[in-house]
Amino acid sequence: MSQITATFVRIIKEFLRDKVMVFWSIFFPIIWLITANVVFLANAPESEATLFRGAFTISMIVYAIMIAGMVDLPGNIAADRNRGMLSKLKSMPVSQFKDFLGRILAFLAFSLIVIAAVLLIGILLGAKFLVTEIGLLQFIGYLLLSILASSGIGLILGTLIKGEQGAVYTGIFTTYSQLIPILRFFSRIYPISASNSSLIYILIGENMAGYNPLKPGQTALTAISSIILFIVGLAIYARYCWRKD
Repeated sequence: MSQITATFVRIIKEFLRDKVMVFWSIFFPIIWLITANVVFLANAPESEATLFRGAFTISMIVYAIMIAGMVDLPGNIAADRNRGMLSKLKSMPVSQFKDFLGRILAFLAFSLIVIAAVLLIGILLGAKFLVTEIGLLQFIGYLLLSILASSGIGLILGTLIKGEQGAVYTGIFTTYSQLIPILRFFSRIYPISASNSSLIYILIGENMAGYNPLKPGQTALTAISSIILFIVGLAIYARYCWRKD
């Protein structure tokens, strides 16, 4: 447990100490929330604006999770490799599993900080959600799926891309808030986008989500693909970060 705690404390301190990381992971989504309210929703009827605020808040939460998992996590792994931290750990009687668990728990804690900050600002700006006990459980479940998928991709990027900057910039790609028809199929099979639609469907409604992502087949696809991404990321991280230089 002490090794897990040591890794957790080290990683979370590095996350919070990095001002650039904190800005892009927390303040950038918040800036987008404020901008959307000032620019896009200034003249919208309040009944419509409330729905859009809620949907946009959820999208920014998922976007922030994506940045944390696909930018911050691989950047941290690449940095540990570049400064020789992983080589030192491999030469010591250190448990690979405990190091991984501490790293992922730190990412999870950082993600929860990001989620809380963006959600709070969204609510203060006027976002409202349809919350039920079952809906809350579903909300937590799909948040965890988006975290699993993001961290899985982040582990793959951080392991296979040698440079720290390369790992960071490869992790940034287009979000799926407004898609052209040709991309709608991809958005349903891509677990992070599907989780985003599911969260909007649960807390706002089908009109804002665009389709029903809670149908059994779609739910199974989202869950299985998220878990597979995480397992593949873990396997690649274990294989190449710990068994090869």
